[in-house]
Amino acid sequence: MKTNPFGMYIGLLLVSGSAIAALACARNDEAQMPPGGVDAAQESGAVEVDAAQGNPFGKAEVMHSWTRMDWFWRSAAERQAYVSAGVYKGATLAGVDVDRKGNVYVTTPRWLDKGVPSTLNQVVTVYGKSVLLPFPGWDENAVGDAAAHFQNVLGVEVDSANRMWILDMGWVAGVDPTPDGAQKIVVLDLNTGKELKRYAIPDSVANRATSFLNDLVIDEKRELAFITDSGNRSGSPTASGIIVYDFKANSARRILDRHPSVQDDPTRELTVLGERALPTGRLAVGINGITLSPDGRTLYWNVTTGDAIYSANVDVLLDPAATATQIEQAITGPKRIGGGGDGLSADAKGRIYFTNLAAGKVQYFTPWGTTTATLAEGPGTEWPDSLTWDDKGGLWFSSNWLNRAFAGQMNFEQSTPNFRIWRIQTDSSKAFVK
Repeated sequence: MKTNPFGMYIGLLLVSGSAIAALACARNDEAQMPPGGVDAAQESGAVEVDAAQGNPFGKAEVMHSWTRMDWFWRSAAERQAYVSAGVYKGATLAGVDVDRKGNVYVTTPRWLDKGVPSTLNQVVTVYGKSVLLPFPGWDENAVGDAAAHFQNVLGVEVDSANRMWILDMGWVAGVDPTPDGAQKIVVLDLNTGKELKRYAIPDSVANRATSFLNDLVIDEKRELAFITDSGNRSGSPTASGIIVYDFKANSARRILDRHPSVQDDPTRELTVLGERALPTGRLAVGINGITLSPDGRTLYWNVTTGDAIYSANVDVLLDPAATATQIEQAITGPKRIGGGGDGLSADAKGRIYFTNLAAGKVQYFTPWGTTTATLAEGPGTEWPDSLTWDDKGGLWFSSNWLNRAFAGQMNFEQSTPNFRIWRIQTDSSKAFVK
């Protein structure tokens, strides 16, 4: 175990809103003005999606929103450079997570523009506006010195002990080849600011030329992380697989490499509310979301370019002596949901929550029955992305209309937000496997 040199900065970030406001006063207020003169279209606490038919929980409430992703800038010049260079057009909201103290984090990947200011952030409110603070600091998020800095974070997961597991896919738009040590997993203790583990994922586990390290779920009982490699940089069929990271041994191995259940479905095309994911060509993305049943015995995953949720017995998947036949027999699915999926999560009651990209919905199903319910749909839920939980039974999700960002068709001059973070109060809690 080693001390994170940014531990003091972590302590600064995890403070009250009044302290953040005081820090803002100490900086040039001009640096905190909305970029390009466009208001960030804050909707926090104001906009709700009506309860969908069959939804037992109520309404989805917008907690944070942006027309353009916006940071807590160190200077007005830094903000102006972000606007003038048009970097905001490639800065998209992706993952969201909430720690055990209620702090909210988001990832802003560098898959469209390497100039995105930071890729892992804490969301704070300054003068009533939601902005991003690089986490754990600006330097830790700088492109370059790839083994030491976060290059392109998509998946992040905070466990029951308030440890943050950070998945850095390593590759950055315009940087080729991906540097040694860039793709990695880092585990931070948010209570102490200490870095607990850092593991550089080798090419033998995830080939840097094809990998797309996407999402992860934590088995605290076994001290394992199950990581999805969408493999979409290989083209179709995707070079997809699942990576199992062992926290105690600080090692990893690959399972289900290029298995049909983790690859894109060549017979299907990804659509979002009737729009093609790409205006020309076909977007091929394999496995994406991943979660565990509350008892840790069943692993679930979905496929983005396809229409499938699969599950498998964890003991069989982890058995290095398991035969191909035994693995096939351990996998159940596909369960059809009506289109491609992204986020996946489980609650303590065993319900499996998923995002439906084709329909713009957040839904759940019960593995023990036939119940499927819709929790959120409608304007603002286009491309519902990642799912997470707070400690009060709140299910959180991000929405980002990624297909329009990929196609260069997103309107950054409008007053309506392009990116939102939502919360739904449920009757359960997150399924921590511990």
